[in-house]
Amino acid sequence: MRRCLHFCLSRKRNQPMKARPALLYTCDADVESVVRRALFGTDTTLLLARTVDDALEIVCRRGRELDLAIMTFSEDCHGMTLLSAIHGCYEQLPTIVVVEKDSEHASALAYVNGARICLSKPVSLVELSNAIADLQPAARHLTAA
Repeated sequence: MRRCLHFCLSRKRNQPMKARPALLYTCDADVESVVRRALFGTDTTLLLARTVDDALEIVCRRGRELDLAIMTFSEDCHGMTLLSAIHGCYEQLPTIVVVEKDSEHASALAYVNGARICLSKPVSLVELSNAIADLQPAARHLTAA
């Protein structure tokens, strides 16, 4: 992968991990930080994509393995196209979309294109942790610090 970054977010360094990959498509450092904190200690491998091309590459290579997708975007067509493509190929993939504050239009488009949950910026750790837990209550045990 060209510019995709991978981060292992496990606290258990000396134990074998059964990593669960999650896609994060964002260029927003604040959202990235909240996502990292929300997933810390969950044995999740965060696959970070900064561009639509990188996100599509991750989805094409690892789509069946993905446990979760989190994306940030406004009303641009690239984010919606990415979301629609992911939903078209992997309809069951739980997807959280983070939109600009007060962007009801972007939220509506995100839901139409397959998002399960839409959150508005700024996203708090508790809000994101709760959204992830709502999508996969039995699989994830998140605590907000």
